[in-house]
Amino acid sequence: MTASWPTESTPDLLSRIRNARTKGVTWLTARIGDNGRPDGAEISNSWWRAPWALCVGGAPDAAAAMIGWAEREALTDDGDFRPGPYGGPGDGSPVYHLSPLVIASWMLTRYDTATAISTTLARFQNPETGGAYDVRNFASDPLEDNLKTAQLGISALVTGDQEMAGGVHRWLTRNYADQPDLPNRLYVSRRGDELITEESFLRVVDFRARKQAYFHPGIAAAFLAGYSQQTGDKNALELGRKYLALTTGGTQEQYDDETSVQICKFGWGAAAMLTADPDGGHEPWTARMGEWFVRRQRPDGAWAPSSFMTPEPGVLDLYWKTAEHVMELSYIELALSARP
Repeated sequence: MTASWPTESTPDLLSRIRNARTKGVTWLTARIGDNGRPDGAEISNSWWRAPWALCVGGAPDAAAAMIGWAEREALTDDGDFRPGPYGGPGDGSPVYHLSPLVIASWMLTRYDTATAISTTLARFQNPETGGAYDVRNFASDPLEDNLKTAQLGISALVTGDQEMAGGVHRWLTRNYADQPDLPNRLYVSRRGDELITEESFLRVVDFRARKQAYFHPGIAAAFLAGYSQQTGDKNALELGRKYLALTTGGTQEQYDDETSVQICKFGWGAAAMLTADPDGGHEPWTARMGEWFVRRQRPDGAWAPSSFMTPEPGVLDLYWKTAEHVMELSYIELALSARP
């Protein structure tokens, strides 16, 4: 059965969003040691987004403790991850994991750390296309990806790196313009000037189908909203509307499928667009996604990844997903709180 969803900000909805965000922050902070070390750090990096989430979620002291630990234990002096369990998974480039640490460091006035990490990130941006490389050894495979490119753009907005942000805007504009099957499919990867039209979970989102990587338009819109605010570029705002329209025109299973949380970044993108474009019709979608996060939270305050991908999540799975959802829900709360 299709669920009913709220369409506007109300005191009751905001109260439930606030409570969910607080419970999520409590769950995260209970798993940080006295020295700022997150649980499971010796196994893998499930904590990369937590300092950012804690900054916007209302626990900057815990975020500062974790960044201090990361400076001592997890990061090199030149802003990359140390070898071992601290970096991102596999052979992927570190962009997606390092960018949130730039944002948190900047928010916490750890400008030296933020600058060092940003310098490392710049090495993984194609200077010609503006895209972020998907693999660490990009000389062997110059694949570029929407998720990492848009996330790189978010940290560039926070640090005021206009050249980096401009490259990301250029990439998102080109990638949308090259799409052959909108609004049905969004292809999310490129190699230079070539759009990759591979039919796989990682390379295409079919908005008519179930169990897709629905998050791609949301993170693109989150960047484009901020880019428009910083530069006054109205074309970026219009492009953000187009990206969000792919989600709003898609299947209701994006919201209703209990096995999937792949739509989560749409809430962030809708909130960012509501802030940048308050009369653009984004409030109903932002309110809907606020309710979506509330309904998907576990009783203990955590959130779990998509069960069709991670059927039996462990603590590390819960940690990275809870950090992500605390961050996204915090931006939804801020956007709705500013409404009259």
